[in-house]
Amino acid sequence: MLYLRTQPDLVFIEFVKHALYWELQGIRRISSANDGDAWTVGYPVLGMMFTPYSALITLEEMLRANETSLVYRLTDYHWLLLYECLKNYCVWHNDQIIEGSVSFTMLGEYRFGLVDFETMTERYFWDYDFMELLNANAAEPESCSCGANSDSSDLDFSYGLRPHPQKLQLALVEETVWRIPEPRECGQWRLP
Repeated sequence: MLYLRTQPDLVFIEFVKHALYWELQGIRRISSANDGDAWTVGYPVLGMMFTPYSALITLEEMLRANETSLVYRLTDYHWLLLYECLKNYCVWHNDQIIEGSVSFTMLGEYRFGLVDFETMTERYFWDYDFMELLNANAAEPESCSCGANSDSSDLDFSYGLRPHPQKLQLALVEETVWRIPEPRECGQWRLP
């Protein structure tokens, strides 16, 4: 399980699984074509931080971690990858609902209508500090605004803006502290 701000329920775990797997398939298609331009055009944000190969390996590790009962802490690179995967999948998923003749899709045992990406990230993401990785400039290592907020070794500029392989290791969380959201009314349903 991924260590998120709010403890994920089985429905969200299933959604994350499908989002990661869907993105994994898209990156595999680009990787098999060995087309660097398609990578940077199709994934402009991820292309700054990952090679197609490192994105594949990281996504596979995140998929395995998502489906285990052990809890794993994500690095900023994992958060960025998860954010982009969920964003892309929500756009695709919602397009299927809006443009299709169906009012929901089935993911595993669960029915999903339109998915609100912003609400999802507000609920499950601790913060958006990982986005500061995008402000880094390999030519000017001091330009990274995340320096004050994180370990100065987060970016290994000998790799350009790409993470050192050690920065892509998930850490096991021994003791979790989950945020418990306030219930709120949503139409006829009371949401946790």
